[in-house]
Order: sequence, then structure tokens, then C-alpha cells
Amino acid sequence: NKQFIGFLVGFGVCLSAGATIPEPPNPLNNLNLTFDQRLEQRKQIDEQLLKATPEERKAYWHKMRDQMKALSPDDRKLVHEKMKAQWQSMTPDQKEKMKAERKAFFDGLTPEEQAEMRARKAKWENMSPEEKQKWQKQSS
Repeated sequence: NKQFIGFLVGFGVCLSAGATIPEPPNPLNNLNLTFDQRLEQRKQIDEQLLKATPEERKAYWHKMRDQMKALSPDDRKLVHEKMKAQWQSMTPDQKEKMKAERKAFFDGLTPEEQAEMRARKAKWENMSPEEKQKWQKQSS
């Protein structure tokens, strides 16, 4: 009987842990959020992801990538252009807040996840503009 109760408690913990992973926000719906709304959404998502396992975080990032892939080429271009314009229109204080949030999230990841993210960033930064265009077309 104690084993059964232990099983139920363990099962409930597993269910509640899985329930902490949010669905990635729709990229098109996020285009009209204010800076404060985007920052608050980012903080909430990051908080939930940091409670998740590395595998659950990876699944979240794959879902997010798949959402972008599912957009039409025009919508994908619109999202990228709008994100770039939003970043450029931020005040230095807003940029610092966003960077601090991203750093806090990064610092909460496992060393393996941090290394993987650094490697991906370095690979992207070392690509030529032609390689970046080719990669973006392949992932579309």
C-alpha cells in the first residue's frame, strides 16, 4: 500500500513537471507586444524552462523552431524584420534588461547546454553571409 502511494506521488510529480513546459508563443502573435509585455512573457517562459529537464528544454526549442518553419516565407521574413526593428528601437536601458534576462536564463542552464549554445553561436558568427543565407533556406 505504501508502495502504491509512493507510485502515485511520483507519478504526480512527473505529471506536474511535464506540465511546466509552456507552448512556444506564436511568432506572429508576438509581433504586436510591447517591450514590457515581451519581457514579462520571456521571464515567465524562462522561469518555467529552468524548472524543466534539459530534454524538455530541447523539445521546447524544437517546437519553437518548427513553428517558425511552418510559417510562409513571407511571414518568416516579416517576423525576422519586425524582431530586428524592435531590437533597434529599444532604449539602451531596455536592451540591458533584455540582455540581463537572457544571461540569467543562460546561467541557469546545465554546463552541457551552455557549451552547446556557445558552439552554435560561434558556428553562426563564423559563417559567411552566403553560408547564412544557404542555411536559412535549408531550414525553411
